[in-house]
This record gives sequence, C-alpha cells and structure tokens, in this order.
Amino acid sequence: MNKAKIIDCHTHAYPDEVASNPHAWANERGEQYWAKLVAPKGRKNIQGWNDVAQMLAAMDAAEVDEAVLLGWYWTKESTCRWHNQVMANWIRHAPGRFNAFASIYPNTNVIDQLETAKKLGFVGVGELHIGVQGYEESPTHWRTMAKWCAESNWPINFHVTDASIRMPPSAVQTPLQTFIKIAQQEPQLKMILAHLGGQIAHLEKNTKMREILKNVYYDSAASPLLYDMSIFKQMLEIAGPNKILFGSDYPLRLYPRKGKIPQMTPFIHSIREESGLTYDQTVRVLGENFNQLLPNRWSIKT
Repeated sequence: MNKAKIIDCHTHAYPDEVASNPHAWANERGEQYWAKLVAPKGRKNIQGWNDVAQMLAAMDAAEVDEAVLLGWYWTKESTCRWHNQVMANWIRHAPGRFNAFASIYPNTNVIDQLETAKKLGFVGVGELHIGVQGYEESPTHWRTMAKWCAESNWPINFHVTDASIRMPPSAVQTPLQTFIKIAQQEPQLKMILAHLGGQIAHLEKNTKMREILKNVYYDSAASPLLYDMSIFKQMLEIAGPNKILFGSDYPLRLYPRKGKIPQMTPFIHSIREESGLTYDQTVRVLGENFNQLLPNRWSIKT
C-alpha cells in the first residue's frame, strides 16, 4: 500500500539576512509591525528561523512530502516582491518539495504583482492580513485580486484571529464579517483561513452560512499554541471531512518548552495520537484535502 502523502500547506521561508538581525532588517525595510510580532522586545520569542537545508531536514524527519511556502502580510509592495524572489529560489533549490503562495500587497499594482508571481511558478496568494494590509482603504484592489485568483484557480490564504483568545498587544484583529463579505462577493474563490479560521467554521452550523462558506477551508497553522488537539475532531464535525488542512506555521516553535529548534514531527504525532481522528480522517487532514483543493499545482508551473 502506498504511503499517504503529507503536505504542510502553511510554512514560511526566512533567509539569513532576516534571521541574523530581524529588527535591523525590519527597520531598513519599513516593516516594523513584522518585527513586533516575530521578535518582540521584552517578551519570550517563539519564532524560529530556517534555511533551505534546515527545512528539508525537518520535513524529512517528519516524513513531510511537500511544503507550501507562504508569503507574509508585508506593508510594502517592495518587500512582497523581495520575498517572492526568496521563495522562488527555494523552489528551484528543491523542485518537487516546495510550492509557494505569493506575498501580495493589494494596491494599484495588484495585477502586475499577480502576473509576476505566476511567472515565478507560484500557485496561490497569501498569507494576507485584511487589517494590517488595509482592506478597508482599498477594497476595490482586493476585489480585483480575488476575481483574478478565482479565475486562475488560485486559493488565497488569509491570516485569521480568534476574538476569544488573548492576543499580543501589538496584534491586529481580523473582523469576521469581512471574510464573509469576500466569500459572498467572489463565491468561486477558494479561501484558506489560517489558524483554523478563528473558529469561523462554527458558522457552518447554519445552512445559509454553509452555502456562503462552501469554498472556505481552514488550515491548522499554530493551533497547538491556541487549542488542544480535540479541536480537529470538532472542526471536522462542523465543517465536514474535506475542509481541514494541515499547516504547521513552520518555523514557528509550536512547543517552545521542547527546545529552540523548529520541528514538524511533534505536531504531526499529536494529530495522529491525540486528536481523536480516524485513520482516514487523518490522511485527509495531513495531505489529501489539500491535494484535492489544488490538484494541478505542479502542472501549472512555467
């Protein structure tokens, strides 16, 4: 019997120039919000760092077949374009192991950003933040991006916060109604709501909302820091077996008490042993659901 494929659909790539001095790099780029979140002064830092070799080693140790590199919700278009080049280099270094979603700043150049990312071989957009990146200031450009992605079969990954959880003082919340609005405006758009969607999935108990959210998926990035493993069974019971996607948020240190080196293995082990999912449900979450969401991701590369 063939081994079930494991796909980590929410990871990040941070090169040495960023990791060596995050605050200096962020100040030079004008990306102070990122520095406040990933390298907070005066608080314990759970952000880990990685290069290509370290990430491939972590993937091999956890038997992860494929990882999707996500951009970040930068506040400058120039930083988005820089990060896309970084991810493109990683894909070229290890073809067949990495795919990537583009870092996009939704402004007047949104189509050019998308087309450039497509030429780099990317297969989606994200991680985006509707609060940090100014949805309310430029909704027309966000709609243009959403329409382009729907027509191109590109999912968009959105950062989502859970209002019931205490967030760091610098964190910006994401209003639930905006995601519903986007789903209504562009019903064919495939949306991936990170961090298990801030429990937006609970709205799917309502039949009308279930129809509105029919193309909305939920990734598990950072969930060990937010919920216990029973959340997986709860989410499947509410949203169905096909809509929960495994994402680790690597190189975030999900188990900070277990050391400073980022790992994927403990999270996968917890899903298998502590979530209460059946074998078939686990296979779906760890890879098959994403494989069905974006089955032609390799063939559309340029």
